Amino acid sequence: MNALIYQPENKWRFVTALTAAAVIHVAAVAFARTQTAPPIPSWPTGDPSVIELEPAELMPDPQPEQTEPLPTPPVIDHLFVEPTTTPPPVRRPPTKFTPITAQRNSHAPSSLNMSAAKVLALNAPRPEYPYEARRQKITGNGVVVMNIDPASGSVTGVTMAKSTGSAFLDNAAIAGFRRWRFKPGSVSTVTCPVTFTLSGASY
Repeated sequence: MNALIYQPENKWRFVTALTAAAVIHVAAVAFARTQTAPPIPSWPTGDPSVIELEPAELMPDPQPEQTEPLPTPPVIDHLFVEPTTTPPPVRRPPTKFTPITAQRNSHAPSSLNMSAAKVLALNAPRPEYPYEARRQKITGNGVVVMNIDPASGSVTGVTMAKSTGSAFLDNAAIAGFRRWRFKPGSVSTVTCPVTFTLSGASY
């Protein structure tokens, strides 16, 4: 029976290793207990929202390396103006010119007869035959002189150089020729004969 059971010869090696492991474990626990725990920071007992911080020491700024000073720029005087020489004036010979004179109109306003004045007339209505003279069958002929304003060509005055013999016909002739108008600057005086018949006035 003893011959069938296998008993290893190295049993003592297993016991030795187990014992060594237990010793190492006990030594590690003891070493850990000997280590001092880190100190727990103590906070102030006052207001927890206010924390006082110690001012950090300010490090002095490093001194810049001293270099050679730059040369001072020259001072420029802006008020100084370099004198310049003024060139002599250029003399030009005087130019001859002919003064411009207004051309005079060789055809100055003058006195014209009726045949020549008709060409220059802008408005030449016939005198009206008066109703009273027509009723009385009064007729006659005369000569009218018209004075014209050269600037406007309007008739400024009418006179009877020769009367028709009737006050009705003379007044009708004067009123009719006052309405005449000529070209400005063309004539100053016009002499016109006028005739009154039962059919009307004519010149």
